[in-house]
Amino acid sequence: MAKINFKRKKDGGDGAWGVGLDYLLKDYWNDLDKIVEDNYYGRHNTKTINYLLPKISLALKEATLVMKKFGDWVKKAQIIQKFSSSAKTLSEKVVFIDAATQFLRETSMGRVKISKINQTKKARGKSEIKEIKGVVASVGGKSGQIKSTVKIILSEKDFSKIKKGDILIAKETNASFLPAITKARAVVTDFGGILCHAAIVSRELKIPCVVGTKNATQILKDGDKIEIDIKNGTVKII
Repeated sequence: MAKINFKRKKDGGDGAWGVGLDYLLKDYWNDLDKIVEDNYYGRHNTKTINYLLPKISLALKEATLVMKKFGDWVKKAQIIQKFSSSAKTLSEKVVFIDAATQFLRETSMGRVKISKINQTKKARGKSEIKEIKGVVASVGGKSGQIKSTVKIILSEKDFSKIKKGDILIAKETNASFLPAITKARAVVTDFGGILCHAAIVSRELKIPCVVGTKNATQILKDGDKIEIDIKNGTVKII
């Protein structure tokens, strides 16, 4: 297995941790990096997780006071904060820590500029559907194929569409997507790698996840029945 660098980037460039409210986490960077590394290798450090849970919860509360004039932001923070009080298992605690950390990081990063991907060209009057290929970021304890209904989730306004057992298709996910991810049978994203938000949360929730497909949201549509091969990361309409 190739060596993975779990340490936080410090240059402030693309992919680096945010430079906004993340100052509230400045005393915990090393422990947070360790949790990301442990998640990748499928293990938990009880001592580190239980130490970080109240610290990160407090940081999120402090951030809410700082940002109190931004109503929508506060509502999102409060939704994430609920995971703190309800988190009982180590996996649930890691999901909260990741969600809160991601949320605080993203406060100043702005909207990620994503180049539009051309839809598959039409051939003979019909859409030419090709097999979609991505990277398996989580098998979720499953094997073989997973079949279910597609729900395209691009923002919070789409969350009401997803029902328990649907497959969540997104460009990428962030902390605000947690309510939708917890309902999903599997997650597929256009962007991201094995250390992205969708990958980390899916591994903790034992949900199969395929990332980096590039164009799943362009090819698939709500209601499609798809099959995910979680061994090789392929997605196809059935």
